[in-house]
Amino acid sequence: MNRNRNDDPLNPLTVARNLLAWCLGVIFALTLAWTWFAYWYESTRGDHGDGYDVAAAVADRVMPSALLIVIVAILIVTVGDLIGGFAVVTARYLGNKFVKPLIEKRREEGREEGRAEGRVKGRAEERLLWSEWNRRREAAEAAGDVFSEPPPDRAENNGANGTG
Repeated sequence: MNRNRNDDPLNPLTVARNLLAWCLGVIFALTLAWTWFAYWYESTRGDHGDGYDVAAAVADRVMPSALLIVIVAILIVTVGDLIGGFAVVTARYLGNKFVKPLIEKRREEGREEGRAEGRVKGRAEERLLWSEWNRRREAAEAAGDVFSEPPPDRAENNGANGTG
């Protein structure tokens, strides 16, 4: 019979498959802790004859608690899973609300710094073009030649480094 998981009746004592290992670990830890406590309690009372009597008393204390231990373990794991999910959602929300805008602000500041550096570099290159153009003009005038090269800011140059 091929049954769909959605057809299964809901059972409050079930735990998601991805949390089963955690649940078993919590069951083991709770059982170990309760058994140790029961052993400590029974062994310090002093009214048991030998080790067998202590072991029987411990078993009498631990066995009725087995179902309760399973239920508490499922609740602990489920609540832990819910808290973990809440923590993830909260971290995402806070990241989108505070961290991303801060990153974008810093990124825009970096872009603006890059633009400013580009403007400074562009002005330095433009000054270099003008000084080279002026040197050529002065050299042509000193030689008595006609200097017909347009200045670097003219559209005819089109960024040809002032060579015309």
